[in-house]
Amino acid sequence: METRASSDFKLGSTVMASSRVTIGLLLPLQRNFIVDASAEKISVFEGVNFVGRDNITMTDKRVSRKHISLHGSSDGVVELVVEGPNPVIFKSGNQRRKLSSQEKLFIDDGDILELIPGNHFFKYVKASGEHASSSGRDLVFSDIAQKQADKDALVYDRNHQLLQDEALARTLQNLEDNRLLEVSPPVVSKSWSSCATSDAVRVSSNSMEAIHQFDVSKDCLSLVFRLMRVQGLPKWANECTVAINDVIEGNILVAILSNYMVDIDWLKTACPKLWQIAHVLIVHGESGNRVDHLQKKKPVNWVLHKPSLPISYGTHHSKAMLLVYETGVRIIIHSANLIHVDWNNKTQGLWMQDFPYKNVKNLSESSFFERDLIDYINTLKWPGLNVNLPKLGDVNINASFFKKFDYSSAAVRLIASVPGYHSGPNLKKWGHMKMRTVLEECEFDKEFSKSPLVYQFSSLGSLDERWMSEFGASMSAGISHDNFPLGSGKPVIIWPTVEDVRCSLEGYAAGSAIPSPQKNVEKEFLKKYWSKWKADHLGRCRAMPHIKSYTRHSGQNLAWFLLTSANLSKAAWGALQKNNSQLMIRSYELGVLFLPSVMKGNLSQFSCTGNGDMKQMSTKNSKTKLVTLCWNGEPDSSSEIIIRLPVPYQLPAQPYSPEDVPWSWDRLYAKKDIHGEVWP
Repeated sequence: METRASSDFKLGSTVMASSRVTIGLLLPLQRNFIVDASAEKISVFEGVNFVGRDNITMTDKRVSRKHISLHGSSDGVVELVVEGPNPVIFKSGNQRRKLSSQEKLFIDDGDILELIPGNHFFKYVKASGEHASSSGRDLVFSDIAQKQADKDALVYDRNHQLLQDEALARTLQNLEDNRLLEVSPPVVSKSWSSCATSDAVRVSSNSMEAIHQFDVSKDCLSLVFRLMRVQGLPKWANECTVAINDVIEGNILVAILSNYMVDIDWLKTACPKLWQIAHVLIVHGESGNRVDHLQKKKPVNWVLHKPSLPISYGTHHSKAMLLVYETGVRIIIHSANLIHVDWNNKTQGLWMQDFPYKNVKNLSESSFFERDLIDYINTLKWPGLNVNLPKLGDVNINASFFKKFDYSSAAVRLIASVPGYHSGPNLKKWGHMKMRTVLEECEFDKEFSKSPLVYQFSSLGSLDERWMSEFGASMSAGISHDNFPLGSGKPVIIWPTVEDVRCSLEGYAAGSAIPSPQKNVEKEFLKKYWSKWKADHLGRCRAMPHIKSYTRHSGQNLAWFLLTSANLSKAAWGALQKNNSQLMIRSYELGVLFLPSVMKGNLSQFSCTGNGDMKQMSTKNSKTKLVTLCWNGEPDSSSEIIIRLPVPYQLPAQPYSPEDVPWSWDRLYAKKDIHGEVWP
């Protein structure tokens, strides 16, 4: 039986806490050092306090249950002792110090702690003497926290305004240096363009092209993907970008959100619409205490489901949304975790398309998209949701339910990964073998013969040259119009350098979302692949990429483009075994493949949030061409359809210089970042 004395030292609470004098607060901070209002503040009492795993919202087994102890004195000064085995970072003004287990120091008002280097930030705020003994201390500290949050927000806005000014000055300087400033007149052509460049600033192909008024016609939203909004960028860089409320909208009857990480506290403030939906299913990849937190905080009408992971070291990593409306379904596939930093600070991509219910004449018809979607949903084995829907009555929201919708207008093919040992008819169903199979069925212009392959992602697995050749064979599949194989393309890897991360909007903190260790990144054979993350044309050089994309290109022309959750790893894409008769995959992944041949045909534009009408656009006799936003050509004929995709990096990719060092998150970086920090 626990004694009263021992319970005084329980994490996050104490018996007889009301009899103890509160001397300060630990305010949880976001990575940009703004107070995180959605997380709980930690009271610091006079005497001994323990802080650890139960005080943080995100499960992290590196944080011990008694990670640090705080010995508070009546004047508000606190002695900190590192109790756990992992180091703690202490920051006071310009001083930054790493504390190992059992090391001690004193903390005072305004000092910042990182419970794990680069993670779990807290600021200590002490109370004045008159407030310390007040029985109304909760109100006092709430006011302190709000003032601190307002102050931090002001600093944040000021810093980001400086970044905007600096980015603009750098752009203008580049243009002046090249002396190629030219304002283009409007271009009028038959083009379903994701970019209107009527006042774009154009320069030579050897320099950058600043794409102003980046705009997507409502007639072609489903044909392209869009980038997500980034805080702190100039207005032009966020034209036609999306936030979470732009896609979760309208009268939604059922919502299924699939992701790896889910911050339910952030969701509540970022997308209150979710709390108005009668039936919500969260398919997630969280584990440990984080699942308990989700279960505790979720509304009663939400259902949580974590798909099984039959092979060790796998994850449920797919990022998608299925939103059911009275008139149809919206399918959204994207690259962001359901957390604040992913939807606000990173370069991310999102595709969505709405599909109507099938009519009675085509109930038995299906399409590639439908079959791939149903096969993937079946593997998740989520619990059936029994709901009552208008016009349909009582239905079970399972995989078969999604056969009710007409996907014949889908502008993309699905490329998914599911964990398991896949052989026989399933060998070509998932991972890179699915990619190979789809590409083998396509014809491409001859200009893509042996053209480069681009791999861009945010986490690098432990790779070897043999697997890179295996993966490259899948990505190089396809034939030209004269029936010759396209042939192997030279791969390039677009990956941020240390300097990119250091000078990013978040500084070194951005590197925590590029989590590849030195042993994976600095393999000798990878050196020939490294290419720069350059994104001036969309204003995202400093918004570090969490987007994952793969493409084959010739100049600014694209053979195909894949937006996906899959990083470059065997776990995500699979590795062939048993003399190439079996594909082993560890994780769930999901992506959309843009192909000219899929986009060609009768394309319907339907909106679940519009009037429900179907608009047909006949393109049967047209040639469809995929290009980047920097494409400066003209259609080959009046019937050629040009589809511009907002590829967020410069093509052709620029190789690393001898001075460039690829980012790895477990190295030490002593040179201060844009916020004056070092790493870790």
